[in-house]
Amino acid sequence: MSQISCPACGNPDVKKLLYSSQGGLIWTPFLNFMKCRKCGVRFHGKTGQLDPQVPKMMRVISVLIILGFVGLIVGLALSLPSLKQSETTPVASPQSRPTARRHE
Repeated sequence: MSQISCPACGNPDVKKLLYSSQGGLIWTPFLNFMKCRKCGVRFHGKTGQLDPQVPKMMRVISVLIILGFVGLIVGLALSLPSLKQSETTPVASPQSRPTARRHE
C-alpha cells in the first residue's frame, strides 16, 4: 500500500474522512476524501486534488432520495385519516343486507 501524503505540506499524517459538508454521510466514504492532520487541508486521496467537490450526479441522486422519503411520509400522513375512518365504520354483514325480490 502506498503512503498518502498531504499535497499542500507533504505531511504523511492524514486521515480518511467519514463526513464532509460536500458529501455528507452518504458519499464521503465512497469518494476517498482525506484531511491532513497538520495543516487541515482536505484533498482527494487518489488524485491529490485540493478541496474536492462531489460530482453533480451524486448530488442529484441525493436530492431524489430525500424527495422520495418526503413523498413517502406525506403520502402516509394523507392516508392515515382514511385508514382510521375505515376502522371505525362497521362492515355490513350479509344477513343485514336487504334482498331484492323478483316479482313474477
